[in-house]
Amino acid sequence: MVCSAAPVLLLAMTLPLMGSPLARESQPGQGQAGGESGQQLDQERGAGESVLVSVYVQLYFSSERRPVALSGPLTLPTASASSAPVTLTGLSLTAECDATHKGCSYCACLSGYQWNASICSHHRPCQTPVKRRPCGCLVFSPAEAGYCQLLPPVPAALSLDSWLQTPGDTLHLTLLTSQETTKLNWFLWPTGSPSPILLRAGSRESLTSSWNRAVLSIVNISRKWAGEYVCCFEARGFRWELHQMVRVPLQVTDVAGLPDQLSISCATSPGFQLSCCIPSAHLGYTASWSPRDGNEASLFNTPDSQCFVLAVQRCPAADTTYTCGLQGPGLSPLGVAVSVTVIQVLGAWGGDTTRPEDSSTIAWNVTKTGHVAQALCPGKRRGMVKRPCRPEGVWGPIHSSCTDTGLLALLLRARLLRAGQGWPVDEVPQILAQLPEQAVVVISPTNLLALVATMTILAKVVAHARIQLNGSALEKAFPRGDGHS
Repeated sequence: MVCSAAPVLLLAMTLPLMGSPLARESQPGQGQAGGESGQQLDQERGAGESVLVSVYVQLYFSSERRPVALSGPLTLPTASASSAPVTLTGLSLTAECDATHKGCSYCACLSGYQWNASICSHHRPCQTPVKRRPCGCLVFSPAEAGYCQLLPPVPAALSLDSWLQTPGDTLHLTLLTSQETTKLNWFLWPTGSPSPILLRAGSRESLTSSWNRAVLSIVNISRKWAGEYVCCFEARGFRWELHQMVRVPLQVTDVAGLPDQLSISCATSPGFQLSCCIPSAHLGYTASWSPRDGNEASLFNTPDSQCFVLAVQRCPAADTTYTCGLQGPGLSPLGVAVSVTVIQVLGAWGGDTTRPEDSSTIAWNVTKTGHVAQALCPGKRRGMVKRPCRPEGVWGPIHSSCTDTGLLALLLRARLLRAGQGWPVDEVPQILAQLPEQAVVVISPTNLLALVATMTILAKVVAHARIQLNGSALEKAFPRGDGHS
C-alpha cells in the first residue's frame, strides 16, 4: 500500500557462525506484519562461535505521523530463553521516507547513517538535499527498497594555514587521507551564493595530489575567493564532504564613499546625504559615521552592495571631513573619509542641466570653484559621472566611468572562469550566447572596453582548456547582419 512515511529500522543481532546449520536457518527472509527484511550486511567475527549481523527492516505506517513510540530512543526487548542463541544487541532508526503522490519515496538518512556510494550513483537526489550531508536524501521508486548504513569514522582531514587570508596572499588547503580516495573534487561556496562553484586548475589555482595527500593552492587571493571550501571524494564505499570556511577582509579600495568629496552651499542646500558602500557578500561588517551630531544613519541595500547612509540635516558651519568607520568580527577596522566643503563664494550655479555622453540627464548642484561635482551613474550602470567647476566659475567637460551592469557581470564571470572558478565547457557557450544582447548597449567607450576585455579573456580560456566550440555557439555570439543565422 502507499504510505506517507516508512522509517527503516536497523536490527543488530548476534548469531552463530555462518557455516553452522543454525546460522543457515537464521538467514533473513520475508518479514512479518507489514515489514520487509533486507539483505545481510557487515559481518564481523565476534567472541567464540558468533558473528555480528545487521538486518534491515522496513515498517509502513498508514498515518502521516511517526508513532510516538518511535520518536525517542528505541529500547531493546527483554531476552527470553526461547530466543537463544539469537541475541538482539541494537535497535535504531536509520532512515525516514515520505511518499509522493506518484508513489515514489523521498528517503533521508538519519544522523550517523548514509547511503553508500553505489546506491547514490544509481538514484537521483531529493529536490531539497540537506547541506553538509552528501547523498543524504534519495528518491526511490515504489518497487525499490534501500537502507542507510552506519557511517565509519571519517577517513580524512581537511586543513588550511589560516581561516583569515590577507588579500594578495596564497591560500593552501590540504586534504590528508588514511584510505584510498576516488572522484575527488574541490568546490567554493561563496557567501550568499545559492550553489557551490567547481574549482579547477587556472591562472590562480593549482591542484596537486598523491595517494594520501591532495592540495588546493590559490595565489593572489581576493574577496572573490572568500566563502566555504568543500572537498568531495569517495572512500570506504561512501561519499564524503569536508568543509573549511575562509574569510578575506575588505581593503580600503573595496569601500566606496559616495561622493568622495562634496561642496555645498548652505543657502541653497541646507542638508545632504553621504554613503559608504561595501560589496554585499561582506554582511558581517558594521558601520558608524563621525561626526554624527545627531544626524540619522540608515542602511540601504542594492543587488551587489550594502550602503551605510548618513543624512545630514543641517549644513556644517565650516569645512568638515566625515569618516565612515567599518568593523568586522575579529578584523582590523577600515575607514573612508568624505570631505565636505562649505561654499562661501559661489562658483558654477546649480540648475545647469546637461546631457552627458550616456544620454541621461544629470542636474549638477552648486559646486565650489576648483572642485569636482559627482553623481552616481543613472539606470542600470555602475560608476561615477564627474564634472569640474573651473576657477573662472564655469563648468568643465564631463568625465563618465559608467558601465552597463550586465557587461560588468559577464566580464567578472569570464575573469573568474579563467582564474579557475567554474567549468569552461559549459560556461563559455553560455557567456557567448549573452554577448549579442549586451552588445546593443555598447554606446560608450567604457562599455566597449568591457566587451572587448570579456572577449579577450574568453579566447584565453578556450585556448587553455582546448575547448571545441560548435557552430551554434559561435552563431549566437556573432549573428550575421543579413538576417540569416
